[in-house]
Amino acid sequence: MLKTISLRTGWPLLAIFIAGVIGAGLAVGLIAAPPEGYLETLRIPDAIIPPAISGPLWFALAFAFAVAGWRLWTIDPRSIETRIWLAIQILSWWFAPAFFVMRAPSVALLVICALSVLMLWFILSAWNRDRLSAYLFIPCLLYVAYTATMTAAIVAMN
Repeated sequence: MLKTISLRTGWPLLAIFIAGVIGAGLAVGLIAAPPEGYLETLRIPDAIIPPAISGPLWFALAFAFAVAGWRLWTIDPRSIETRIWLAIQILSWWFAPAFFVMRAPSVALLVICALSVLMLWFILSAWNRDRLSAYLFIPCLLYVAYTATMTAAIVAMN
């Protein structure tokens, strides 16, 4: 029997998911902020989204990511989809440190490519269990694919 997802009774857990995802992302962003002058040493493609757009976009995508995780956790916390979601969450913490702290765009490219594969696997896996969670991940995958493309361009240009 498919478990019902109720915002009325499930909102405390949803709030925890949202706070956890956004809080972890902000913490990683603060810890792995670009060092002063580092970006100026790199040749960057013209298609990079400016921070004024990428910040709010990241926030919206993190919100969608949190809602998808909450929905799947509510349905079955031990499901493969929930485990993939958690793996994506953990792996996503490594992109900024690889790129900015290690100053290794090639390592960041490996991380973001692995993230793309996991996100596609998540969408395909979640499609039959909870289609809304799969839909919520499509914009996330598109943004990660864009980021992978820009990271590959940075690696190639430098």
